[in-house]
Amino acid sequence: MKTETLNDSLIRAMKEKIPKGLNLANVLMDTLYIGKEAVYRRLRGEVPFTFTEASLISNSLGVSLDRISGTNSASNALFGLNVIDHTNPIESYYKNIENSLRVFAAVKDDPTAEWFAASNIIPQLFYMAYDNLSRFLLYKWMYQHERVHSIRFFSELKLNDKLKNIQREYVKISRDVASSNFIWDNMMFLSLANDIKYFASIHLIKEKEIEILKKEILALINYLDDLAAKGYHKKGKEIHIFVSNINFEASYSYMQAQNFKFSSIRLYSINAISTADEEVFRYHKDWIHSLKKYSTLISESGEIQRIRFFEKQREYINGL
Repeated sequence: MKTETLNDSLIRAMKEKIPKGLNLANVLMDTLYIGKEAVYRRLRGEVPFTFTEASLISNSLGVSLDRISGTNSASNALFGLNVIDHTNPIESYYKNIENSLRVFAAVKDDPTAEWFAASNIIPQLFYMAYDNLSRFLLYKWMYQHERVHSIRFFSELKLNDKLKNIQREYVKISRDVASSNFIWDNMMFLSLANDIKYFASIHLIKEKEIEILKKEILALINYLDDLAAKGYHKKGKEIHIFVSNINFEASYSYMQAQNFKFSSIRLYSINAISTADEEVFRYHKDWIHSLKKYSTLISESGEIQRIRFFEKQREYINGL
């Protein structure tokens, strides 16, 4: 089905769902946290709704994305690809973060909101607070993608102020979720250290750049250690951190609030696929919670395990 057809079907479905007397544009401004002109561009068909926006609309208005897309079989689910476009990676990366912001904005004031993530790589809300570390992870993806020819050396990749600002906004708003829960792979920082060592071995990253990265990563580990000891963000929002005793093959997350369910799987390093499908959400949630049986809670408890975990992570990074 063409994008224009999907867009038109979504607009028709929204008009059917909103109560009489309400203006659709005003409803969308409140639902998507975007300005009036951005809403009207979408309603005029000049800009298509993103999958994240469609998911927010689906959850807020009860619009069936399966019915709109024609995937109404019980064995099918509609997924959105949040994948960076190799032709314009920086702008595409910015738009992906922008889409994620809308998910957090939708649940930030909901006291029932729960975010649960099982991560074998450092979650974005932590590494995006550090410009050089976030630059390295974007660089790794760009270097690996054979159709991105814009850079070769780490020093060639520059993050503009627009991208730095939205990363900081992501970090800030992601800390507003009422309850955040993380299960971390115990090799999370070892994998990062090995990536940096590899690029150093082929002379694409300089020694002084490694020292800058090392300083930022150690600062991040110290922050996470302190966060785990306290069990809450600065704003008082609770956080629960588990360390897995087994390794897992991917990073999974879900967001749940009143009338809102959203699942995501990280892939291709910094990309993701996501869905608002309730059946997928149920399987996703069950799988993430099943990992808790192999994990140790280190926030506000498990002090010995917490100390050992972070000492080991520092050891990996100090070996750079």
